[in-house]
Formats: sequence, C-alpha cells, structure tokens
Amino acid sequence: MKVPTEKTERISSLDFLRGFALLGILALNIESFAGPESLHDIPVGLAKPAFVGWHAHLDLAIVTLKWLFFEAKMRGLFAMLFGAGVVLFCERLQRRGADAPVADLYLRRCMWLMLFGLIHGAMIWGGDILLQYALCGLIFLFPFRNLSAKRLILTGSFIWLVGGTLGVFNFVDGAGALKKGAQMEEIHHIVARGGVLNDEQKTMLKEEKDSAEGAAKKTEKRIQEATTGSYLEALPKHASGFFETISSIFFSGLVAEVIGAMLLGMGLYKAGFLTAKWRSRHYALVAAIGYSISMPIVLFGIWKLQADQFSILSAMKWMYFPYSVEQAFGTLANVSVLILLSRLALFQPLMNGLASIGRMAFSNYILTSLVCQTVFIWSSLKLYGQLEYYQYMYVVFLMWAINFVFSAIWLRVFNFGPLEWVWRSLTYWKRQPLFKKKTAPKEDQLAWLP
Repeated sequence: MKVPTEKTERISSLDFLRGFALLGILALNIESFAGPESLHDIPVGLAKPAFVGWHAHLDLAIVTLKWLFFEAKMRGLFAMLFGAGVVLFCERLQRRGADAPVADLYLRRCMWLMLFGLIHGAMIWGGDILLQYALCGLIFLFPFRNLSAKRLILTGSFIWLVGGTLGVFNFVDGAGALKKGAQMEEIHHIVARGGVLNDEQKTMLKEEKDSAEGAAKKTEKRIQEATTGSYLEALPKHASGFFETISSIFFSGLVAEVIGAMLLGMGLYKAGFLTAKWRSRHYALVAAIGYSISMPIVLFGIWKLQADQFSILSAMKWMYFPYSVEQAFGTLANVSVLILLSRLALFQPLMNGLASIGRMAFSNYILTSLVCQTVFIWSSLKLYGQLEYYQYMYVVFLMWAINFVFSAIWLRVFNFGPLEWVWRSLTYWKRQPLFKKKTAPKEDQLAWLP
C-alpha cells in the first residue's frame, strides 16, 4: 500500500491557511466554552453582562473585530480547505497508483472521521464540526471531484450564497422572529401613544416582561447545571444536545453553507487560488472586493444592533440574514490577504508557525476542546460563566500559545500530529511511519521560536 503524503509533497499555503482557521475559530468558539449566551456569537445574555462598565467600549471593539475577520469566515475557510483536501487526496492516490481503489480509501477516511466527530461531539464538546464534515464528504463531495474548476466554483458559490442564506433563515427561525418582532414593535408603539391593547397583545407584553425577568435565572441555572455533578451524570444530556444540533443543521438547510463552501474550495484548489498560484495583484483585487462587501455589512449591522440595544429582532435583520453573503466574501478576502502576507519576508516566521499548526489541525482542534472544557467545566477552576466578555480573550491567547509551541516541538520529532497519524493509519489500514528520520530540522521550520 502506498504511504500518505510526505512532507515534500505538502502545499504550504493550505497548511498556513488551515493553521489560521484553527486559531481564528477559537476566538468564536470560546463564547460557547466560557458560558451561556442568548444570541449566536453576540455577547447578550451573559452571566456577566457585556457593554457595561469601564470595558464597554473594549467589549464592542472585540465583537466588532470578531465579526469583521473571524465570525463565520473561519468556518467558511475550514470548509473550503476540507473541499480542497478531498480533491488533493484523490489526485495523489490516482497519481501514485494506490493499491486500493480511491473510493475505498476515501470512504474509509470519511467513516473514521465520522467516528472521531461522534466521540468529540458527544463526549467532549457539542460544537464539533468533524461529524458534519464527514457526512458532507460522504454524501456530497466525492461524486463532484472530477468537475471542472469553473463548474465547482459556480455551483459552490450558488449553494453557499443562496442555500446558505435560506438555511440560516430557517435555522434561527427567521420567519417567527420577524413576525413576533413586528408584533412587539406595534405593541410598544400603542403603549407609547397611550392606546389600548387587546387581550392577545396584553398576553404578549406580559410574556416579554416575564422572559426578561427570568433570563438571569435561566442563565444561572445553565451555569449550575454545567458546573455541578459528575462528567458521567452530564454526559447523556450533553450527547442529546449535540445530536439535536446536528439534526437541526441538516434539516434546517444550514448545512448548505458548508456544502457550498466545500464545493467552492474544490474549485478554487483546481483554479490555483488556494495553492497561491495567482499573481499578487489578483489576490489584492479579491481582497478589495471581498472586504468592500463584507465589511460594510458587518459595520452597519453592529451599528444598528447597538442602536437597538442588541435586540433579537435587530440581530436577525442586520447580522443573521446577510450572514452567508458577508461570510463568503469575507472568507475569500481573508485568504487573499494571508497569501499576500506569506510573500513578505517579514511574515515568514509567522507563516511557518501557522503552517506547523495547520499540519496538526486535527490534533490541535481536539486539544483545544480538552483544554477549554477542563478550564471552564471539568477542573476545580470551573470558570464557566465567571469571566467578563473581554477576559475570554485571555484564554484564547493562552491557547494560541499552546498550539504554536506544541506543534513546533512535536513536529521536530514526528512526521504527523498524533491524531493525524492515527487517522492516516486507520485510513490506509497500515501503521504509518510516525518518527522522522534523524536529520536536523530545517531552519525555517523553527524560525519563529526564540
């Protein structure tokens, strides 16, 4: 059986892009690790309220930067790279003349990833993406691997922009939120004018008041449930919540944004965009177009959200409905900027560090979940719901440092990350060479270390 990718065959741009996505996604996932919130990646309903006190402007700056450069875009980048990886995996097997049929190895690869995702999502952290990626890879990607770059780009873009928008709308119950929001606006206008409410409107106003008064109690209850009791006691509820989320992602159509991004990634890999084969001026043009679309959407949305006191209706209208559009264009802009930076000598040490993380993205992803769950829930620290919003970033920066150091040290000795090695060995059904041959590490690999 042919062995998997040797280091000399790796594509550096895919590695540092994957490393960037791995780090960036923690800036978003930390909100799920650190405590409950009422809105997706908008710090409302926290145990320690954001946007109040001396750090109000700092909180606003953090959430703005997250939405400008990270929110949705890291998931989009991960999905694009997964799609590119499908084409790369199949191409290399065909080129080498693998003993087993490509379809068999691909199926085995996805099935093992599905198992890893089930274990991670059900037993460690419910925000897992591995299971849905494996399912998408099994069902949707393999049949399209031989399509032309143009067809993949057009198909992926359409599914991402149109299907993703409809999926987000369904996932957040946009129709229900708009209807209820319009009704509540009318009720408040009637009250402000001194008008008379009918019985139904009185009931809705009371429900809104009761919901606001009970929000703090619900938050406290969620914190107590997360931090009391044993791991085994919490496991059934945790696993059930994970499977409900996965089901909702597929049945609502939200998975369309993932499928679209994966197909687009397959096309952009074939077109040379993800492999840094385009000219710098073309990447600069993509970055300019991407940010000129995504940034105004985000900045206007944040402004409206703040003006409306972070209401759910405002979040639906201005942040979630244009979500897939700003996600797609922002993701492409981020990729372009990273590739441009990689061509500057000043950023080579950073790119080398990111590439090391990217080569071990699977291991670093699981490691991040284990460390964060330990810090916030499993250990005696029990910081779940105890930090201010801006303090979440302390944990993010610490975890980033761990990722950088762990990856650099590990890859001095080993060919692959620990979980990458397990996954590869299971895929090829043969133990892969883990240890490097005894040669001195290249200087550029460790250039960013002191």
